[in-house]
Amino acid sequence: AIFVDFAFEDMEVMYPKIRLEEEGAKVYIVGAHPAGMKYTGKYGYPIKSSIQISAMNGSEIDAIVLPGGFSPDYMRRNAEMLGAISKFVADGKPVAAICHGPWMFCSARNDAGKPVIAGRRCTSFFAIKDDVINAGAEWIDEPVVVDGNIITSRTPDDLTPFCRAIIDAVRD
Repeated sequence: AIFVDFAFEDMEVMYPKIRLEEEGAKVYIVGAHPAGMKYTGKYGYPIKSSIQISAMNGSEIDAIVLPGGFSPDYMRRNAEMLGAISKFVADGKPVAAICHGPWMFCSARNDAGKPVIAGRRCTSFFAIKDDVINAGAEWIDEPVVVDGNIITSRTPDDLTPFCRAIIDAVRD
């Protein structure tokens, strides 16, 4: 599942979608609004959601991908999206975030009420470095950081190793 909202980073949705489909995955585009909503990326590329978060069955989903752009600032306000991330992290299912996507890990909470990123290693776009550190993560400036089931990358320049890490995690 790729979570989306308005003003997503276009390449951070489309590239993982295409790569995962090339590997044979069924990719769901999940939004906060009713299925069929057209979301537009920062550069104008549209994508329609295939499912609304309230209808998502997590048992049918192998991984969650969180793109960057401005969309994570909208998505982190959605309790159901945050709940899905918390459950996937707790269940050991892969959750991958790129650019501003790790903001979602700062807002999603574990059973103890702490950010799911607390005590984990991650990377992100440099502008949210302080946010992930303040949430308790160890921030590392690398193209991709894999810490258990949490996968993070910095920018669209890192999409190739980011997608490879997602594919490897789903295969395991």
